[in-house]
Amino acid sequence: MRQSTISANTPFNKKEIIKRASEICVSRNNKGVIITMDGTKVISKYTPTDAYEIVEFADAVKQLLNAVDKIYQPEFYTITCHAGFQELKLRGREVIINGDVFYEMMWLTTSSNGSRRLSVRYGLMRQICSNGACITLAGSSFQVKHLVSLHVNEELKKFMSELPTLNVTGQVKILKSLGKKKIAVRDLVSAMNAKDKKNKLVESSIWKSLAKKFVSSKTDALGSKEDAIVKGIAVPINAMTKETLDTELSSYQVFNCYTELWRSLDSSGIERETNKILEILK
Repeated sequence: MRQSTISANTPFNKKEIIKRASEICVSRNNKGVIITMDGTKVISKYTPTDAYEIVEFADAVKQLLNAVDKIYQPEFYTITCHAGFQELKLRGREVIINGDVFYEMMWLTTSSNGSRRLSVRYGLMRQICSNGACITLAGSSFQVKHLVSLHVNEELKKFMSELPTLNVTGQVKILKSLGKKKIAVRDLVSAMNAKDKKNKLVESSIWKSLAKKFVSSKTDALGSKEDAIVKGIAVPINAMTKETLDTELSSYQVFNCYTELWRSLDSSGIERETNKILEILK
């Protein structure tokens, strides 16, 4: 079994989380938005337009924790604050899928320097070495720009009040099914080509990177036969042999290799790419 390396490892304690979040203060004066730690240490300054609406991290955290009490049982947490970026991760029970450890996760992400939208998402998260995947639950994801015209704080309150009971049964079923499925190279090429509307697939850097990942992944490289055949993928499609195009790949390994390409993205980016490859494979 491959163990997860997700960083949320501090035992869940609601009072402690609120205390830590309250140490991060977001305020606004005639010079702009100021973020301080412990009330004194300035960690970020930002000069927004009048259209920018502040979201106080501590207030958002309190709203999330109050909503979570009724619908989710987190076991661990971590708070990240870097310059104008703030994030709370809540980790729940572990779920074993195809030999990998996933966790029920909930994220609250915001920024006070225009670098991130306000977002809340819940779903399954797996992090093995550098290979991350994020599958969210329908109805439990929210994101909005920090604009006065979008009534950010009001929309957050509304979203929190309407959160459904968090249940990842459907997501688990989808992932488990990938362990039993295969996809032919030609079908994968065709599906990815349909997704990649701006570029021809044969010229896509994403496709070339995925082809290399099939044989270089530390966790999900293909076997010897497929390894030899798939090396022929990184060529224009009209140069692929019939044997290569007909080769069937494990859908779960394709899923893992694809998500590994996006390991440097934040949770919202990983979520986007995870959902993209799932649409192709499920």
